Amino acid sequence: MALATALSLGYLVRSLGTRRANRALRALCGASLAMSASVGLGMVTAGAHLVHPIDPVKWWISVVQHGLTMSSLYLVMAFFLFSVHPLAEAKRLAKRHGAVLLAAIAIAVAFAFMAAPADYSAGFLALYVDAPFSSLYLAVYAAYLGTMVLTVGLLSARWARLASDPWIRRGMAVGTAGCAIGVVYSVIKVTYLLLARFGVRPPVGEMTLTGPVILVAVPLGFLGLTVPGWGPRLTALIRWARLYRAHHQLHSLWAALTARFPHVTMDLGSTGIGSWWDDKWAPRPREMDLRLHLRVVQIWDARRALTDYCDPAEYDHALATADRTGLSGDQRAAFAEAAMLTSALERHERVEGAESFHPRLEVEADLARNVAWLREVSRFVGKVRPAALSAPVESHSRPPDR
Repeated sequence: MALATALSLGYLVRSLGTRRANRALRALCGASLAMSASVGLGMVTAGAHLVHPIDPVKWWISVVQHGLTMSSLYLVMAFFLFSVHPLAEAKRLAKRHGAVLLAAIAIAVAFAFMAAPADYSAGFLALYVDAPFSSLYLAVYAAYLGTMVLTVGLLSARWARLASDPWIRRGMAVGTAGCAIGVVYSVIKVTYLLLARFGVRPPVGEMTLTGPVILVAVPLGFLGLTVPGWGPRLTALIRWARLYRAHHQLHSLWAALTARFPHVTMDLGSTGIGSWWDDKWAPRPREMDLRLHLRVVQIWDARRALTDYCDPAEYDHALATADRTGLSGDQRAAFAEAAMLTSALERHERVEGAESFHPRLEVEADLARNVAWLREVSRFVGKVRPAALSAPVESHSRPPDR
């Protein structure tokens, strides 16, 4: 929890640096700060139950911790208010919610003052039967907590349906899940408090149930609040990784063709490491769109330059070979294309023609479809044996138009 809230706070403060006037973001930073402080104080009071009666200082640290948690939820509510409503209306509603928060904290603290050492020691251990005033204090805390978490969860669910940005929807959905689990925490605590009013001691301790719930609810809640900020960057990273992978997979075909027709290539600058690195591994992340697009164009330009050396008989024989090996669909056609191009490259090296055969090439403008097709061809380039394609065939099929 400490790590999740600290990371959330750091990320939000960093975002606030460029948008200091954004009241919604300021409220969110305040919420993260209050929850981080609350978690930190919870770590301070860890193990306090081992001393009976509990140290009064640690008891009041626990009370402050609960107040910070309540304040954190109020600030999350303020985030929604300033995100949705006009400024004047948001201020009015924030003041109203602030008054409710102050009243809840004042009532809770009043009950905490009434608790004797034995009372608040029992309350700290969730032994509410022996903690009449501490249980009332915690009842106020749990009621406020449950009401705010439920309200924030409903707002998150509502705006998740209305948001047009996919990452805002995802963030709201994660936040809603965190709030739903937070409501479970409040229900468990209120249930144990009510059972104590009737003198019932459940066989399972409250903290056995609420501990795991808190550990899931708090990180999920703050993760949901920050997702819209870093989510688009994750999308961009995933897209770059896909482009990079496609660029790398086209390298064998591109290298084989441009080695014979270097004039179709374009210098994109050098890293100083070597062309083998620049051409194959493409270390510049901001150029992946350009690099992949140029790689496809250069492959087709070199393919056109190789037209006079392509023999349709070899293409037909490669199709028959693909049928025997069980290839089908695009893989079958890609194998035949790769076989014909491999043979054509060898023929070009020997400066031979093939009866001036000119297959008609209709290259589609869809980059994704071009990449998908050329990746299949690239898989087979260098893996076929042109010498095995020399067997005669009866018909001449044309290579597929792309």
